[in-house]
Amino acid sequence: MQADTAPLITAVVATYNEERHIAECLAGLRSQVDLPGSLEILVVDGGSTDHTVEIVRALAAGDARIRLLDNPGRYQVFAWNIGTREARGHFVAFCSAHTDYASDYLARCYDAQRRTGAANVGGVQTPVGDGLIGKSIALAMQSPFGVGNAHFRYSSDERFVDTVFGDFFERRVLLDLGGYDETVVFNEDSELNYRLRQAGYRILLSPTIRVNYHVRESIPALMRQMFRYGFWRRRTQLEHPRFVPWRIMAPPLLVLGLVFSLIGAVLLRSWWWLALPAIYTLFTVVAALVIGMQRRTLLPALCLLFVLPAMHIAYGLGWWNGFFVHRKRGVRGSLSRARAAS
Repeated sequence: MQADTAPLITAVVATYNEERHIAECLAGLRSQVDLPGSLEILVVDGGSTDHTVEIVRALAAGDARIRLLDNPGRYQVFAWNIGTREARGHFVAFCSAHTDYASDYLARCYDAQRRTGAANVGGVQTPVGDGLIGKSIALAMQSPFGVGNAHFRYSSDERFVDTVFGDFFERRVLLDLGGYDETVVFNEDSELNYRLRQAGYRILLSPTIRVNYHVRESIPALMRQMFRYGFWRRRTQLEHPRFVPWRIMAPPLLVLGLVFSLIGAVLLRSWWWLALPAIYTLFTVVAALVIGMQRRTLLPALCLLFVLPAMHIAYGLGWWNGFFVHRKRGVRGSLSRARAAS
């Protein structure tokens, strides 16, 4: 293949203070095999203050496929659109910096897309965590007790779904949709996937595509993440009410029920008002026992007694915060087709 031939795939990696994981992430992408064309890797950095940029520059000095780009907007959604504009590949893969990629990851994405005609393809995200709390968070992230029926976290069957982890698109599809909506600074991938389905495209989850995702390592960090998920999912729900799954309402309803239970118990002085908190406590105990037996682990499973409520309550609080903040604005992409087509 000639040096000036456009690559088949562009992998876009968004970074902000990812010095712990970026080298391993790029090692996986650099070692991709079985691709019927070449690869370019765009690292779009949002102004990292650690050693992320130095690590990427050192790797780029020895690998011409890597380019480092600036992301003045810092957030990931801006990085995705910058990467889409700058991409030379026919396909664009959006890659998380704190994710480890197998050497056949892109080949499997390409094969699944060509085989099924899906507009977006993704795989199963296997959460991994360091330390006791990190391991417990990883358990919660791959269990229906923690994430409901979010298939991309544990599915073993290939299926068409509402959203996936690790978007893999034909670039032309992204341009047609206008790219990611930059007014949605969190949960932007789900928003685009709902817009994709509204346009008549399909999204494929293939369990042959697998990645290891490094989860948060503390309960406060987890709660900040889940609060943002809930807050921005409310915005997505306003814009795409027919496409957002009903499972997302479980945490907001839980929070609402807990608040009314506590108010009723205090004002009416009746223990019956504590039935919901008692049921939810029983739920977390059963979840910890079941997950502990399934995974044959004790201490991380016991920590689920704290991790699961932190996840669910933070998400629910974020949703309610978004309920009072967000207003329907009308969905739109943020990529100018004229700018992006260059």
